[in-house]
Amino acid sequence: MRIPTNGPIRLDRSNCRSIVELFDNGNPLELEIGAGKGKFLLYRAGLLPDVNFIGIDYVWKYLKIGWQRAQKRELENLRFFKAEAIEVVKHLTPPASVSIFHIYFPDPWHKRKHHKRRYLTAEFVRLLHDRLVPGGLLELATDNFDYYMWLQAMLIEAGEDLWSRRREQKNERILNPEMKTNFELKYEAAGRELYYLELAK
Repeated sequence: MRIPTNGPIRLDRSNCRSIVELFDNGNPLELEIGAGKGKFLLYRAGLLPDVNFIGIDYVWKYLKIGWQRAQKRELENLRFFKAEAIEVVKHLTPPASVSIFHIYFPDPWHKRKHHKRRYLTAEFVRLLHDRLVPGGLLELATDNFDYYMWLQAMLIEAGEDLWSRRREQKNERILNPEMKTNFELKYEAAGRELYYLELAK
């Protein structure tokens, strides 16, 4: 597909059959769900030029900031897309094609009546697992303890035997500990505890 030069792509099945098509190489692929302004991906894409990166979000004004910064830094291995993450993973991401899924500080939807809006369901986690390459990683982070405990229960529901390895840490990022997202910096300054999970296929 043709990559536009004036901003992030509004990605859907009408203009792309697979996210693998978006790069003209066979390099490993990492995908961040809820990329926002892309601070983490901008750092990681600059660090790893031989890895492809895709940032997905549905807030256009933030994505465009990330895209503009990627253009300024000439990061050819980074793309930003306005899309619903579940649709992208389900319909545009082939099985065993993603090395790492990054999901940092998703909206916990605190109120019980809003829990149905949480997209990290057992079904979606099983889908993410299917899209990971063997040994691929799912990286998760939250500042909300109740949501963290809910994630633990949801992962059991998804299948305790899905993952070959599991790591958990509090107040210390597992992957790229030297890199802080905007939310991490904000929550650390507010004195909140941060919870990290890393799951390996």
